Amino acid sequence: MSARCRAHILLTILLLLPFWVLQAQEVHLNGDSMVHDELSPDHLPVFHAALPTINFDMLEYVPIDTHIFHTPQSNPLSEVHNIYQSLGIFSQAHKSMIFDYDHAMGFSMITLPYPLYFRDQRHLRYYNVETSYTKLNYTYGLFTENSFQALHTQRVRQVKFTFDLNGYSNSGYFIHQGTNMFTMNLFAHYETKNGRYGIFGSYLYNHGKYAENGGLSDISTFVEQPSWIVRRRTDEKPHELGSFAVLFSNANTLVNTHDFYMMQYLNIQGKKSGFYYGTLSHTFQFKQAKSLFYDHDLNNDFYRDQYYINTDTTRDTIQYYTIANSLQWSNYRPFDTLSGNNYFVRLAGGVHHEFVNAFMPYHIGNTMSLFARTHIRLFSVWDLFGGISYSFFNYNKNDAHAYARATFAINRKNNHFIGFAADFYRISPDYFFSYYIGNNSLWYNEWPKQDNVKLSAYWTRKNYRVSFNYYMLNHYIFINSNYQPEMAPNAISIIQLQGEAPLRIHNFFLDANLVLQHATKREITVPLFAGKLSAAYCFRIFKRRLNLQIGGDLMFNTTYYADGYNPLLHQFFHQEEVKTGNFVYFDLHLSLRVKRLSFFVRGGNLLAGLYTYNYLTTPNYPMMGQSFRAGINWRFYD
Repeated sequence: MSARCRAHILLTILLLLPFWVLQAQEVHLNGDSMVHDELSPDHLPVFHAALPTINFDMLEYVPIDTHIFHTPQSNPLSEVHNIYQSLGIFSQAHKSMIFDYDHAMGFSMITLPYPLYFRDQRHLRYYNVETSYTKLNYTYGLFTENSFQALHTQRVRQVKFTFDLNGYSNSGYFIHQGTNMFTMNLFAHYETKNGRYGIFGSYLYNHGKYAENGGLSDISTFVEQPSWIVRRRTDEKPHELGSFAVLFSNANTLVNTHDFYMMQYLNIQGKKSGFYYGTLSHTFQFKQAKSLFYDHDLNNDFYRDQYYINTDTTRDTIQYYTIANSLQWSNYRPFDTLSGNNYFVRLAGGVHHEFVNAFMPYHIGNTMSLFARTHIRLFSVWDLFGGISYSFFNYNKNDAHAYARATFAINRKNNHFIGFAADFYRISPDYFFSYYIGNNSLWYNEWPKQDNVKLSAYWTRKNYRVSFNYYMLNHYIFINSNYQPEMAPNAISIIQLQGEAPLRIHNFFLDANLVLQHATKREITVPLFAGKLSAAYCFRIFKRRLNLQIGGDLMFNTTYYADGYNPLLHQFFHQEEVKTGNFVYFDLHLSLRVKRLSFFVRGGNLLAGLYTYNYLTTPNYPMMGQSFRAGINWRFYD
């Protein structure tokens, strides 16, 4: 038996041993629930809400969940509500296995494949604190994996500000596989004492540097190697991870984005009567993005003898910036909480202008959009939402988006609702799909507008949710197996049924996210079933001063033709050669907490190599095998 195998067995025993010990201790506990830990003096609740953007709404605050249950979920890809295919290690390119469609108003150059790590204005959270709140998190893993977060938010008189820093670093475990990623956001909000004038500003920076190996050049050698059990019987030595050939040995990707956003607003009210006449607001946003893919000693298995500039070196760049301004009137008060009134009518409307300057592909243009929205509450139980936007000029001429939503409150206090929603899009695809020039890729396409419809129905109670979604996509654009944009010849329908259940019974915790889905055409491939499950049991020991938790995570999806990944284009592409799925990803973790300090150890993908090596979510990119991580989480309340 190899030293590595013995180490893996020892790790598993160490993770299971506390469970056996704690089984004996359980009978001595008084059985008090751990559900309300955040209300103790050491775990005071901190509330946060989504930040307002151009189409701002009233703030809906929810408490930060400080339970020890979530401590081992130290990375977005490990969270239960995120079911994604990835390139094997954290913070590299990834794509949701659960189909969704959304498109913001205005121009879009390219959709980068880092949605869980790269931040934009929609990801920011506004914290409701009287003094300050600080959170520090650090995780270390084998294969030199590191991640950290430093978050601080504070209120000083009329000013609230937040600083959030995130970093991820991993040297990988195959040849030329690594990532270094860094995100930072800083924002501040000031409002006068009388509440008439306010200004908000934020800055976002995303930086990613990736060693792109393109995946294994012969994935069958990796998948079909003898399992650990077979090797034990035959005394066959395992392959070294560094011995597997990869597609690229020199390629690198560098991505940088900057995003500055500012909103100022004036609440208009009578000096004597105090009557509120609405809010005038102005927003300004500057966004800049640059990506660079570099490679030399080019591998023709990938480039296929397609060279338009240089046959020795590829140095492809996409860079652009946008400047946007919007003016609107509304009778929503920015940064106010959602009204509890039984009846109200909220209206808003305005104009949005955007200037775009892009290089490789080249584009200079202006887009003007008109938009309006409403929120009406009737009889204390019905909430009706509606909105529309329409664009003029240039590439986005005649783009439109309309939506309508209705929710019925069965019990508003318990967040018990049923709801229905409909979205209609008539939009231009990302500009990248229409025009692009690079060393190995070149196209000029004239696409019709994409006509997309999404219909939804859902039921929620507290944090439980069951939803049904239906999509109808017409003129759907995707990257094909030849690395070229292609339009689906027929309309595509997709149906989804999804259930999310956060079960809490005394000291037992369980989060489940289960999805069934089906697409009618081959251009969109999704697993018929995908699910994630996380469960844990928590104990209090040493006179209830120490919280100790043993838990495990499962992820599984049925086999399907998962999209491949092209690092040159920063895009996933459709393929019908390699199926992935039908593998159970199983993690065990042990966590402990003393007051505000939490610590965890986690054994990842413990079934890897036990019976099969078919643990891929993206073709040619094996997931990390059996792994070990340890992390610390420290919260401060002032």
